[in-house]
Amino acid sequence: MMSTRRMFPLISGSLSLDLVNTEVVSYGHRRELLISEQDFLDWLYTMCEAIPSLDKSILNVSKSELTDGLETIYRFRLQLRENFECIADGNNVNNKWISVLEENIENAPYMYKIVSGEIKQIPRGNWLNKVLSLVSLDALKLISEGKLNKIRRCSNPECVLLFIDMTGRRKWCSMKICGNRKKVTRFQSKEEIKKP
Repeated sequence: MMSTRRMFPLISGSLSLDLVNTEVVSYGHRRELLISEQDFLDWLYTMCEAIPSLDKSILNVSKSELTDGLETIYRFRLQLRENFECIADGNNVNNKWISVLEENIENAPYMYKIVSGEIKQIPRGNWLNKVLSLVSLDALKLISEGKLNKIRRCSNPECVLLFIDMTGRRKWCSMKICGNRKKVTRFQSKEEIKKP
C-alpha cells in the first residue's frame, strides 16, 4: 500500500516562505509539519511539483543524510522566520542575514543547463548545501525584486503563516484557512444576535 504524502500550506509561491510555513498553529498550539525525515522529503517533493524549475537532484538523498541535516534545516528555518517577521513588522532587511544567504550559495554555487528547452540553475554540492542554496537564492530574489517589503503576517493573531501581499488588500494567509474561519465566526455571531 502506498503511503500518503503529507500536505503543506503552499500559500506564498516562494520556496523560502513555504519552508517557514512548515510550522503552523492548530487548535491553539504551534505544530511542526517537518517532524520526520520522511516529512522533509515529502516537502521537497511538494516543492519540486509546485516549482517545476527546481533542481530535482535534491530528491536524491538517503535517510541518514536527511537525519544528519534536519537540525540544520530547523535552524535555518528559524533564521528565515525571524528575519521575515522582522521585515513584516516594518524593519529593514538585515545585512548580516543577506551575508548568510550569500554564504549558503557560495557553499553550493550554480551551474546552468538547458532542460526541456529552458535554462535551469543547478546548485553543486551535497544535498543539504543544495537545499540551503536554493532556499537562500529564493530569499535573495524576494529582496532584490522588492517583494520582501510586501511580506505580511496573517490577520488571525493565532496564525503564524506569512505571505506576500502584492495587492495591498490581502489580510489572511488563505481564505481556505483563516479567512473562512473568520467568515464562519462572523456569521455565527450574526445568528446569535438574531435569536430572540
